[in-house]
Amino acid sequence: MEQGTDVDQLGSASLGAVIARAGEGTIYEVDSRHDVVAKVFHPELKGLAEKRAKISAMTRLPPPLGTQPDGFVVLAWPSKLIDEPDGRTGFLMPRIDTSSAVEIHCISNPSHRADPRPSTPQWTKHITWQHLLTIASNLCLAVDAAHQAQAVIGDFQERNILVSDTARVTLVDCDSFQFTDDAGRQFLCGVGRPEFTAPELADVDLRQHPRETSSDLFALAVHIHLLLMGGNHPFLRGTWTKPGDQPTALHLASIGAWAGGPGSTLGSHSLAPSPEFLPLGLHRLFVKAFTEGADRPAARPSATEWRKALLAVRLIECRRGHQIPVDSANCPWCAIDNERERRRRTLTSLKTTANQQVSRTEPAPRSEAAPNPTNRSAPRSVASVAGTQDRKKAIPKTFRQAAANRRPPKVTTQSTTTNADLSEQVGRKLFTLFKLVAIPGVLVIALVTLWIFWVVISRLVGV
Repeated sequence: MEQGTDVDQLGSASLGAVIARAGEGTIYEVDSRHDVVAKVFHPELKGLAEKRAKISAMTRLPPPLGTQPDGFVVLAWPSKLIDEPDGRTGFLMPRIDTSSAVEIHCISNPSHRADPRPSTPQWTKHITWQHLLTIASNLCLAVDAAHQAQAVIGDFQERNILVSDTARVTLVDCDSFQFTDDAGRQFLCGVGRPEFTAPELADVDLRQHPRETSSDLFALAVHIHLLLMGGNHPFLRGTWTKPGDQPTALHLASIGAWAGGPGSTLGSHSLAPSPEFLPLGLHRLFVKAFTEGADRPAARPSATEWRKALLAVRLIECRRGHQIPVDSANCPWCAIDNERERRRRTLTSLKTTANQQVSRTEPAPRSEAAPNPTNRSAPRSVASVAGTQDRKKAIPKTFRQAAANRRPPKVTTQSTTTNADLSEQVGRKLFTLFKLVAIPGVLVIALVTLWIFWVVISRLVGV
């Protein structure tokens, strides 16, 4: 906790506890004000003067749709500049209730949604496809609010989108937006994540090149795809149908090759729904955003078009209780569940087969006559001898049996040894050597074979 820094604009108030530290600055609570927080830039931040000018311009032009009538914050827009005599620069912005809000990837990713961390809100477990449609339409409202404020979101990535437990959406990090002030001066957004970057910006220096709102509409379509299509990115997860490795997401976006799209060289993944299950209106908007918009950014649907199509979707439940559009011929979620179950059964079967093959490579117990004719005890199995060899440093068997009987080893001189006796002794020694070398080798080969089976099976089933 850091306290005691006066904020002149708030009179006697001061900065309170540190809420978070980010790359550009530190976010503080504001004493006696529960509706705002303060972001103070690091003194060593590069381009601080430009940043201050941008914040000043943004505070003079508040977004008309930044806050809803009931007070819900849609855009965490800078509301007042902090410019203190001691050199500190920052701004005040609306406070967001993060106790019940999550970043959008916690919802679009089915695994995160179904199994949230214990320290995070647990309501995501109960989200249905209807909720995902509502969240997507509310995201469209937030994008439209930013564009009406003469801003381009720019760094339109998942960590800058918060979703409340009422399915409403807030865009944060608004000070990074590209913004045009009332005099026409542009303040650019120099950062962005590749998986949400429009293809026309792939080789552009974002610190020098202004963006168009159409680049936000590309990212909006990606976020909607993630929400509605089981968390699958349209240019990252699919089945590549051409020789060689799958290209990067930016390259696929530049040629309009999205998962399951018309004429696309990237097919739908077997554990992802095909876009064909979507209502015709939504499917058409994805085609405009990703296929037609690949080389014609102006063809991408607006946030208003997306919202209208999303709100028009009507749902029914399949026999297993999944929500699907009323005109869907089949339930994609049932198909995915069936494929997962098939893969689990295949994996179990292959594991069983591999274990059986390993067990068959183990030699069957066999007995042999004791080399000392005076020893009438029962012969030991090969496995027993092998274990004793490890323990007794592979002492020859005749010597071990003699020691066990507390008799000196039986010695036969060369002059009294017949050819048959000599052959028998040589044969026993060769057989002992075979057991020392062959059995461990077989076991090693079996273990390596089992490991290779496991790797191949894991890749086949996509785990």
